[in-house]
Amino acid sequence: MKRRTAQRRNVSFLDTAFGIVLGIYVLFIGGIIVANALVVTATPAGRLQFLESIRDPDVLHAVWLSIWTASLSAVIAIAISIPSGYLLSTRRSRGMHFLDAIIDIPIVLPPLLFGISLLVLFQRTFLGSAFKAIGLKFYHEPSGIVLVQVLIAAAYGIRMLKGAFDSLDPRLAAVARTLGCTRLRAFLTVVLPSVRNSVIAALVMIWARALALYGPIIAFVGATTGRTEVMPTRMYLEMSVGRLEAALAVSLLMIALACVVLLIVKIVGGPDDIEVERMTRY
Repeated sequence: MKRRTAQRRNVSFLDTAFGIVLGIYVLFIGGIIVANALVVTATPAGRLQFLESIRDPDVLHAVWLSIWTASLSAVIAIAISIPSGYLLSTRRSRGMHFLDAIIDIPIVLPPLLFGISLLVLFQRTFLGSAFKAIGLKFYHEPSGIVLVQVLIAAAYGIRMLKGAFDSLDPRLAAVARTLGCTRLRAFLTVVLPSVRNSVIAALVMIWARALALYGPIIAFVGATTGRTEVMPTRMYLEMSVGRLEAALAVSLLMIALACVVLLIVKIVGGPDDIEVERMTRY
């Protein structure tokens, strides 16, 4: 009895300690959002500038450009991340270890350096001319925003999904194949549904990372108002001329977009369960 009481006390103490750590972190995150909102709404002039900012055609264009480029990039990047993560998880060789290390480069490199390196690749090598010859332009074009977002965000998606596939029991696909499934069908009907929530989480991470990119985009495609100016770029430009309220207005729009996406994910997402009966169908 005493031992059980001691164990309960230890668990209670541990939960309390971890709860304090979590609470401090959440307090800071919540404080950032509240502080932004208070600065914008504290004075009539701030509220007026906020309303003017969210009605500004250039701001609205930056919002729309950010949304559609991040969404398109997320679709492309998740299409790269799923097969890449699965291959890295299921194939073990020195070559795969090398590829695994290469994938981490967009994560560990400073984003601005990645953008400069991409600029050099397209400006100082044959690659830019080759793409232009077939009608593809990326430098100082909205398509360049998508390219930067895909190359950087896909690395995060691959890393997340590799971990999900690593934790999956390899016998699931093996059993499906013994029941007559091809490798492709086993992957699509057994493996992929079992990591559905991980795929959704990776998609959200990719989209959020693409939406928030600033350094590599401004280095590679610039910040032309009404053409290549995305929301983070707009925030920087507003800050550079001392328009704090206008910059915060854009930041609050980004926070609102992120909250909407997370809410949709929570509604759409479900448990990652694979039923035995499901496998017996094949």
